[in-house]
Amino acid sequence: MNKTNINKLIAGIIICFSVVFLFSLAILVDKEEIDKNKKTDPIAGNGELPLPKVQQPPAPITPIPSFEGFVGKNMNFFDLMISCSVSPQKINKIVYAARDLYNLRRIYPGQSYRIFSDSAGLPERFQFSINNEEFLEITAKKDTVTARRLSYPFKIHRRTAYGIIKHSLYESISRNQTPFELASNLNNIFRWDIDFFHDLRKDDYYRLIYEEKEINNPYQKKTIRKIEKILAAEFNCNGNKHYAFLFNNKGDTYPDYYNEKGNSLRKQLLKAPLNFTRISSSFSYRRYHPVLHHYMPHLGIDYAAPKGTPIQASGNGTIIKASRTRANGNYIKIRHNGNYTSYYLHLSKFAKNIKAGAKVKQGDVIGYVGSTGYSTGPHLDYRVKKNGRFIDPRKLKLPPAKPVDALVMQEFSLVRDRYLTELNRIAIGITGSKEYTAVINPAQSDKTLRPEPSISQTHSSLTR
Repeated sequence: MNKTNINKLIAGIIICFSVVFLFSLAILVDKEEIDKNKKTDPIAGNGELPLPKVQQPPAPITPIPSFEGFVGKNMNFFDLMISCSVSPQKINKIVYAARDLYNLRRIYPGQSYRIFSDSAGLPERFQFSINNEEFLEITAKKDTVTARRLSYPFKIHRRTAYGIIKHSLYESISRNQTPFELASNLNNIFRWDIDFFHDLRKDDYYRLIYEEKEINNPYQKKTIRKIEKILAAEFNCNGNKHYAFLFNNKGDTYPDYYNEKGNSLRKQLLKAPLNFTRISSSFSYRRYHPVLHHYMPHLGIDYAAPKGTPIQASGNGTIIKASRTRANGNYIKIRHNGNYTSYYLHLSKFAKNIKAGAKVKQGDVIGYVGSTGYSTGPHLDYRVKKNGRFIDPRKLKLPPAKPVDALVMQEFSLVRDRYLTELNRIAIGITGSKEYTAVINPAQSDKTLRPEPSISQTHSSLTR
């Protein structure tokens, strides 16, 4: 075979291999396309449609304050704002705009503040903490100043609690690691029927349903919890069951507590107008006086308590006297409806605005425990006169306040039955807890201020 034929044979073999290779490649490409179509074709039923790409929303942009911090010692509002590049003219407008919501001239150490600036770098929005629950927000744009008093975001949790009395109500609350405020709240609810210092017996028990407020303060980076209110309670005292159900009676502005029959727990006068440690002297027509050293009538009850303990008005009434005598020391005399008069002796001082002619409501703080006058130690000498005659306050049997109105009795019965069912489910020894409402928007100012044309200020008229 000559050289020419050999070259032709080699060329033919190369062409044959090329044709076979291209044909095989075409088959593979076609197979991949078919498989791809099968995967994406819903009619074929051999695969799923590819999931569309989800567009993620952009993360919210949190504004960054130009200035933030806490009020320091011996710092006033004017100097603080000057240090944050706020002009004196704008400072005066801010103070004036907020005057009926909060007095910025009385700031105190520890209050937090945040200041936000506009695109030009000029301060325009101010947030200033008032307390653990509220803050002041001021917007100052050009000649318009808007001030609002707002609440930090919060949640309301519905919780249950129980307790068995071994020594005292306060000891039981502490032992069960439940909020300590519940003890004083229970005392305030049942104080007309139960003397929590003398009536309780070992193995008495209580069950209750209450609301807890959880406040999220993002500026101070802390969460605060406080008792909002008790919704329902059962107190078994010495074998007698006492119930309390919170209900808004017809014609009343605020809800109050009623027993299972719809009678108000509130009586005309309190059994004791303060939280005391012990009774140091009882009502008597013949008692040896520790100062005068002879026997004489003691027509009241001495409640021993630390100096400064708040004293409450035992009922609605009008102050007849808020004065001082040598024997009584600082004392208050209140005239109530129904021919009753109450006396409060040996006070360390009077509460603000307590003077003759002032109107007081049951539970209002009128003074503070002291040891003025003929006294050997801090205590309250509490006296009650009925129809001109002194009587033992602990033996008073007073009718309750207005019961649940007949027009809303059916509604009250439904509320009572629901709470009774929940109370009966609280096993003594097991504390339950549940959250029943998740988010509460920040409350808003309940004060309306009239704009002052000279600085074109505006104020929000919002309900808290």
